[in-house]
Amino acid sequence: MPEWRLRGEWFDVCSCSTPCPCTFAQAPTHGDCMFTLVWQIHEGHLGDVRLDGLGVVALGEFAGNMWVGDPDATMTVMFYIDAKGDQRQRDALEAIFRGNMGGWPGKFGALISEVREVRYAPVHFEAPADLSYWRAEVPGRVEVGATALTGPTADPDRRVQTVNPPGSEVGPGQVATWGVVSADHAEGFDFSHPYRGGGSKHIPFDWRP
Repeated sequence: MPEWRLRGEWFDVCSCSTPCPCTFAQAPTHGDCMFTLVWQIHEGHLGDVRLDGLGVVALGEFAGNMWVGDPDATMTVMFYIDAKGDQRQRDALEAIFRGNMGGWPGKFGALISEVREVRYAPVHFEAPADLSYWRAEVPGRVEVGATALTGPTADPDRRVQTVNPPGSEVGPGQVATWGVVSADHAEGFDFSHPYRGGGSKHIPFDWRP
């Protein structure tokens, strides 16, 4: 298996309430969760194929608690893989995100019962260093994002964060920054019922086999 590594940042917009119980390894707010997941790769490679600056978006839903070995839990997804990459880069991203290359994507991919479709489209991502907001777009198909969560007793110079979240979708040992959904448009996946964004969080990732 070729050596590989991906480092970057991730966020979701999901139908759960804030804070999303999935991040605490609990069942979704409504028993199921509909989601848009966005990964932006800052530095990455699979063998000699560079993956810097490329993005991946997943639309999907799951039922049950994915974190407790529930035999009835199911997850179905589709992927938009960044069309800015050439065919070798697209193939590398698909191999990693389907879980074929092991590492954390392999563990998370084992939860997926069905990949309905993989499409190639430009993925545009934006998040400033201070994490005051994050957003992503697949032109004409997906527009999702959030602004940083705050409130009357929050320190304006600090983000609302969870350290060591027990249900992090990008793996252990990271910090989740909470947001308030500002956009939740997502087309291409046939959700079982209407999808509305209720919560969002941003988490960095650093993966390798």
